[in-house]
Amino acid sequence: MADDKRGTERESQRPISTGPNARPRDETIDQAGGGEPDDSSRAVEIIPEEEKAIADRILNR
Repeated sequence: MADDKRGTERESQRPISTGPNARPRDETIDQAGGGEPDDSSRAVEIIPEEEKAIADRILNR
């Protein structure tokens, strides 16, 4: 009976993740999830001319 308990404890301590980053399977990896974003990067700065050029390419103008 003691062996059964140890086996269960071992299984409960097993990580619930796979892969090189070892993230939990039930957690998001990006800002697509709810709550506050975990990214502290700066906002992308773009000049108006570049913004127009990108929009023209996207809209095939």
